Amino acid sequence: MNRNVISSNEVKNICLEAGADAVGLVEIERKAIDAERAGIQRVYSKTKSIISFMRAANRENVRSQARYVANDELHRTGDEVTEISRRVIRQLNRLGVRGAYVNESWPMDMNRWPGKLWDVGHKTMAVEAGLGHMGLNRLVLHPIYGACVSLNTLLIDTEADEYDQALEKSPCIDCKLCAAICPTGAISINKPFDAMACMTHCYRENMVGFQDWIDAMISSNSLDEYLKRFRQDETGSMWQSLAFKIQWKCGYCMAVCPAGNEVVDYFMKDRKGYLQEVFNPLKERKEPVYVLQGSQAEKTAAKHSAKEVRIVKSVIKRPLP
Repeated sequence: MNRNVISSNEVKNICLEAGADAVGLVEIERKAIDAERAGIQRVYSKTKSIISFMRAANRENVRSQARYVANDELHRTGDEVTEISRRVIRQLNRLGVRGAYVNESWPMDMNRWPGKLWDVGHKTMAVEAGLGHMGLNRLVLHPIYGACVSLNTLLIDTEADEYDQALEKSPCIDCKLCAAICPTGAISINKPFDAMACMTHCYRENMVGFQDWIDAMISSNSLDEYLKRFRQDETGSMWQSLAFKIQWKCGYCMAVCPAGNEVVDYFMKDRKGYLQEVFNPLKERKEPVYVLQGSQAEKTAAKHSAKEVRIVKSVIKRPLP
């Protein structure tokens, strides 16, 4: 038997008991999610309430210079988010509430490539549910956990007795460390976020880089020609992403962010120590940075003495969303 209304506190307790670290609810009619409504209804047409929740990642892993350690933590946190989502939905089913959970990240609708692949913006939902605000780094910053979180969204067919609202104050402390650490300049203080610069580097082994890899294999007339575009270590890294899970090349904007009560006091009391411990090791890490030729990202990357500028070919034939 389906329920007409469910207690917001009951929903939150179910989520917290399942492993969520923070939870909020949003009504489907809210004006602020007008742009998301069609996607929400595409996933689950009976949606009346949206549950947004987050799971905190281990900050020390995320900050590690060994980026595979950071990536593994983010993947495992994402896996936990998915499992929490399934447990919550099943528990709600037992209470007469039906619904669906949305993918935490991949897979998405590749039929729309290179347009908007996802139906529900987890960041938009989290902000409206009072879980945080978008920082300069384009990440939702939670008042306690800051940027080191994974988000997900559940869609249910039942109204709640109470809904949450966006926070009045942003946890962002305007330190601008995310802009200073970004090796491509995708994050800038005075300019819009450069999605192409971020995707070209950080998501080198995601769809953009994968297409470039296929193009390199097909168009190269010899191994030497192929190796000009993909060195042996880069081919090995692509294999690792395919065989295990995607290995992001960056994520420094999350790693250095001092927002959230878990870390902000340390930053405020000892900024020099914070820079030496957290910021400088990533800034000075020797690594390739992938950029499009002639882009602003190429100029920015060249200013970082520890970074090796790697020019890559654009394979996107249509503009990104």
